[in-house]
Amino acid sequence: MKKIDKILCPVDFSEPSDAALHAAVELAKRYSASILLVHAINELDPVPSPSYALDSHVMEQIPHIMGQMTENAHRAMRDLIDNQVESGMSVDQRVIVGEPAKSIVRLAEDEQVDLIVMATHGRSGITGLFFGSVAEKVVRSAACPVLTLREKGKQ
Repeated sequence: MKKIDKILCPVDFSEPSDAALHAAVELAKRYSASILLVHAINELDPVPSPSYALDSHVMEQIPHIMGQMTENAHRAMRDLIDNQVESGMSVDQRVIVGEPAKSIVRLAEDEQVDLIVMATHGRSGITGLFFGSVAEKVVRSAACPVLTLREKGKQ
């Protein structure tokens, strides 16, 4: 088995992603690996389709809204690190803007991570059929192994 030096852990600040971070921390301790904590934000489309028209004032607010979302995500990740990661562990944090699954896979490749540890919300049925989950898309696209964790009690 390949040595695990760097673990990427995407978080969305839900309970399942907290559990995935806990698992990533345990694996990082076991293998003396570093953790790259990431939150992906979907980009707001500055050019809306004709089906919904936004006035220019709203359009001017998009960069401010994206900046605020990024700042809030960084703050929330610092809280996660303070509360869930042991002192002395190597942890880096990133907020990326773009389609989450593609952005996570691209970051994993760019950073040459050895393992992705992430939660799945167990999306199924018609919603999952049409949209799929971020975790499912990452599993199908990532070049490195992906460990997915399902929320307890979910089938």
